[in-house]
Amino acid sequence: MFEFIDHFYFVNLKLATLLYIQNSNDDYLMLERAREPNRGLLSPPGGKCEPAESPFKCASREAFEECGIISKPSDWDLIGIVTEKNYPGIGDIMIFLMKYRHKLSNLPTECNEGTFHFLKQTEIMDANIPVTDKLFIWNFVLNSGSKTFSVFIDCNKTPFECITETI
Repeated sequence: MFEFIDHFYFVNLKLATLLYIQNSNDDYLMLERAREPNRGLLSPPGGKCEPAESPFKCASREAFEECGIISKPSDWDLIGIVTEKNYPGIGDIMIFLMKYRHKLSNLPTECNEGTFHFLKQTEIMDANIPVTDKLFIWNFVLNSGSKTFSVFIDCNKTPFECITETI
């Protein structure tokens, strides 16, 4: 049934989460990245899934490791899936966008991944964020409401091409 699927693609596809965490003012928690590939850029905390780890478990683990937030997998909602073909410095990656169900009251302390900031929704598009975030991802995050979305971004094309798969 799935003979047409390129097995090599799935073997090399990285899986990761990005964590969309807000405070009581609905500002978003952003991490000024200290490491490549997004060094110096602001993006939500998150990281790669471990082998056989669900996106919900990964969100819970990454929230603790990067932000000191103690959470359960059930504290997270899947709001979107972004698949990026040949993202610069990473390669092929599928990112599960996870929204925390609770409001954060304090800014997490600096960690080995970088420094945290809260950004107002109106500041995000003018901030120093990764190019695919600016061109595509934040538009979906801020405007999809309660619908889960899925997009495919081809980073091999100039300019990058985004295909909405569902919304």
